[in-house]
Amino acid sequence: MSADGPAFDEYTAAIEAGTARLATVVGDVLAQPVPSCPEWTGFDLVEHLGEVFRFFREQLLAADPSGRREVARPGIPEGAPPTEWLESMASSLVAAVEQAGPDSPCWNWAGEDLNSGWVARRMALETAVHRYDAELTALDPTPVERDLAVDGVDERLMVHLRADLPEEPSATLGGSLCLACSDADAAWVVEVGQGSLHVRGGRGPASAYVRASASDLFLFSWNRVDVDQLELTGDRQVAGAWATLPV
Repeated sequence: MSADGPAFDEYTAAIEAGTARLATVVGDVLAQPVPSCPEWTGFDLVEHLGEVFRFFREQLLAADPSGRREVARPGIPEGAPPTEWLESMASSLVAAVEQAGPDSPCWNWAGEDLNSGWVARRMALETAVHRYDAELTALDPTPVERDLAVDGVDERLMVHLRADLPEEPSATLGGSLCLACSDADAAWVVEVGQGSLHVRGGRGPASAYVRASASDLFLFSWNRVDVDQLELTGDRQVAGAWATLPV
């Protein structure tokens, strides 16, 4: 967990609330393509998130930080209502998270912070992104809660990009990018190049400066909001290059 991010029980509450909202909006659009994930339908989105919940529940139950427990992914059972199945997967994940508490040993793919708190954070943020995907499909988008979104930008940088960039040495922004929240005291100056990531906390000189609500910055960081929808000063090519980074 981030030292300054939401508390452990706030992550579990975010999983439950985000899943309930997703289930509510996606029920009528299960056959529709997801605009932000065009290779998926609403059904595929539901199945993906439920299987992610199943996978990390099993990692929690294994309580083995030394290696990943392999988990079958059978998908939504034939004849089962998809949204009810998703909510059951969320409930079983939350039960496992709450039983483990924030500090139990648990494997994760990042190889750092090998504990149940990491899983709670990751699943809350995974749910937030895919809740927004479902809302886009249903033409009813709503913002991500501010503190969770701030934490989500930090996780996107310090967990995902830090883990992924060594495998993508050609990835670059072509300059520095400042991401600044308009509704929170949070900002980051980011540089990417030659397989490495450099992040400085706070506002500072940069080739490009993007300012937006924490929700929009979080969604921008996951390519759910386009840079043209945000306040931008400086080099547009640097800001636009964000969409080329690994996700």
